[in-house]
Amino acid sequence: MFKKKREDFLRRSRSAAVTVLVSAGVAVCVAAPPAGAAASAGSATSASAEADALVAEALAKNPELAAARSEAAALAARAPAAGVLSDPMLSVGYENDGTAISLGTEPMSRLIFAAQQAFPFPGKLGAAEKVANADAARARLRPERAALALAGAVRRAHADLLEARENQRLVEEQIETWRQMDETIRARYAAGMGTQQDVIRAQSERTRLLQQRRRDEASEEGALAELRRLLDLPPDAPVAAAARLLPGSAFDVPRRDEAVAKALDATPEIRDAAALGERSRFAADLARRGTQPDFVVSAAYMNRGSLPLMWAAGVGVTVPIFAGARTRPLVAEAQGLSDSAASTEAAIKSIARARAEERLIRMRQLADEARLDAEGVLVQDRLSVDAALASYRSGAVPFVTVLEALGTFYQDRRAAVGRLSGFLRADADLREYALDRNTAGLAGAPSAASATGGM
Repeated sequence: MFKKKREDFLRRSRSAAVTVLVSAGVAVCVAAPPAGAAASAGSATSASAEADALVAEALAKNPELAAARSEAAALAARAPAAGVLSDPMLSVGYENDGTAISLGTEPMSRLIFAAQQAFPFPGKLGAAEKVANADAARARLRPERAALALAGAVRRAHADLLEARENQRLVEEQIETWRQMDETIRARYAAGMGTQQDVIRAQSERTRLLQQRRRDEASEEGALAELRRLLDLPPDAPVAAAARLLPGSAFDVPRRDEAVAKALDATPEIRDAAALGERSRFAADLARRGTQPDFVVSAAYMNRGSLPLMWAAGVGVTVPIFAGARTRPLVAEAQGLSDSAASTEAAIKSIARARAEERLIRMRQLADEARLDAEGVLVQDRLSVDAALASYRSGAVPFVTVLEALGTFYQDRRAAVGRLSGFLRADADLREYALDRNTAGLAGAPSAASATGGM
């Protein structure tokens, strides 16, 4: 009689424990993010809109970009000065005839006021101004590269933030699931249907989840710190980022031809190489003009006191005897820079095309994997969890099978979030048009005295 009552008690306890466990498993499946079209479009659109808004804010407020713009404006401001004549020279002199002051009494004693102005050979100033304007055009490309790099950094930090927050939600869900399982396992252990190893395993899983939650919190804090730096926000300032990375999010991959063409058109380094070639051609023209003579015009007024005044006018010209020795190296330098710029432009175009294609390949790969996550992997994982729970309920499999099924389910969900954030980062890399991830800016312009013929 006692044995029969004990068996009835164990059977009721097993039934209750399995009911709780099945409820927990069902809760896990229901809590999985939706993969429908509405959720996909909403999450993709909101993430893109948020990133665009943050980029616009960074472009308006970032101090590093403001410094680059100010520097470019300062360099461009001095370009017109290259086409301006040099300052005239004014002089005052006195000539005296004899030892005593004899102004007004001796015809050769006079107070002289003179002016002198240098005039370069026609065309030299225009050629020098073209070189300066070409340097200014190159300087204006530096803020453009800084802006693209800033936008890319903001988009990547935004993707990091969304991933960290989505992973935190996932960890909280896991912690709740393991809490329910821990209660179930303890009830089974108390009823004599479980083992102490199951209890310890549940505790260990919950502890590991606490560690993972702290890592995800640190990732969120790091992403927020980076965004605040890029947006020039004070510490602890809120950052508008509420988008979700849900399985089934549909992110569009640009068409290959359009993306490559846009990269070739938008990459500042390509236009910088072209501008350097143009600048070198202007510099070569200016250097060749170094063999042309320059002129000096002078005028003087001479006061002789009570005697009639005198005046003088003169024109001088330089004799470019040694100009050829000076200009030939400058012409050769400018021609070499022009040839180098043409080769550099071709090389950079090839690199930009390859980088754009690499990022498109990465985006297509992640988009395809994300689609398989939503349509296959996560659906199959949920079915696997259901099957494991049903098999465990019938006693066909041990409890560790359920744990492995749930572990795989959550690992795949975390990986799915990583793929979605990886797509956003790949998109940020594509839009940055960087030749590599360490692009810091454009090559510096040649020195001011280089290939200018000494102007």
